[in-house]
Amino acid sequence: MTEDRKLLVGVDLCNDHSQISCYRRDVDKIISVGHLLGREREYECPTVLSYHPVKKEWLFGTEALMASEREEVYLFRDILKQIDEKNCVEAGDMKLDPVMVLMRYFVKLLSCLKEYFPSETIRRLVVSVSQKTDNIVNAIKGALCEMGIGEERFVIQLHQQSYMYYALSQKKELWMNDVGLFEFGREGLFYSQIHIDRRNIPYIVDVKRVDLSQSLNWDMMEHDSSFKMEYAFVNLANTQMHKQLVTTIYVTGEGFQGEWANAALSQLCSGRRVFRGNNLFTKGACAAAREFAGEGILKDFLFLDQEMIYTSISLKVYRDARQQELELVKAGTPWREVDVRVDFIPDDESELQLTVQNVLRRETTVHLLSLEGFENRMNKMTRFTLRLRFADTSHCIVTLKDDGFGEYYSSSNRIWERYLSL
Repeated sequence: MTEDRKLLVGVDLCNDHSQISCYRRDVDKIISVGHLLGREREYECPTVLSYHPVKKEWLFGTEALMASEREEVYLFRDILKQIDEKNCVEAGDMKLDPVMVLMRYFVKLLSCLKEYFPSETIRRLVVSVSQKTDNIVNAIKGALCEMGIGEERFVIQLHQQSYMYYALSQKKELWMNDVGLFEFGREGLFYSQIHIDRRNIPYIVDVKRVDLSQSLNWDMMEHDSSFKMEYAFVNLANTQMHKQLVTTIYVTGEGFQGEWANAALSQLCSGRRVFRGNNLFTKGACAAAREFAGEGILKDFLFLDQEMIYTSISLKVYRDARQQELELVKAGTPWREVDVRVDFIPDDESELQLTVQNVLRRETTVHLLSLEGFENRMNKMTRFTLRLRFADTSHCIVTLKDDGFGEYYSSSNRIWERYLSL
């Protein structure tokens, strides 16, 4: 069965619409995957479900919306918003568990892959979301696990990370300088800019995101004239890119529709290349899936954004007949996903040595953590468990637990904790 797992898939899961893409090896290209609706394919699928209480029938996307117009059905919409705010999904008097709702939606959405690849299953899946709250992440994880897609086969990442993977997967001339992204939807207008530090390998890729919604938002677009929208957007864009070497710009979102957007974007093309489309995040998620599966082209890049840690942490140990640094945490890992445990036995040692390397500041710091306070035993007769977690991107929680030593010494259950600023 595992040999049939060849598909590398990216899903852009949004509150209003969702999209899916897949890496096609035969043409070495990421393709958009559409749902066959009548004689045409739908690539932006509404994130809605409907349930017919008499027929016991579940529909999704546009078919669910059409069913709600002709029949009495329960229509579940604003799914992600409800999960985030209430940790449940409701329609009328029907209230459902978020895991169950997302599982049904993913089953329908991912079944579109069978129309393209009927005999293959998913090897690696990346789900791209606009925000990673605990409720949303837990619901997605639960849904995919219920479908038999284990945690080792999927990753949940922010749109910002998908944007970085997408931009760096394009032709080199498109990312030789900084790369900008404007997102305009009902939530507002946002600008992100990628910068690449090429001084050392791996190249460090970071992205900064700015909320411009106070100056330009959806309500303004509905009430202001096209000329005002054009002027306001161009002024904001030029302000953000002032004295910045941005030669490639991507724009995405339903806000960039209409003649005002065409006129505004044409003004940004002077000395730059501008691309408009709505599949950037799903294709970026698919590019990330390709990287995570070991088939990518971005091995020389280290991606950093606001939720990734900027430090690598290693523990000095004696292993395989030599002293070495055992890497515990790698820079570029989302801080919420770090939960590392390692067991060790001290050999006439009274302290631990943790080495912290900050890849942005290019600094190395050594933290010596005392083992005092635990029971005194014969040398090499105590086993400890070291655990690392993060409170945020720059603060690490180090926990040490005395596990005793088998039948010779029982655990004292003594635990100490240190809070390190990195």
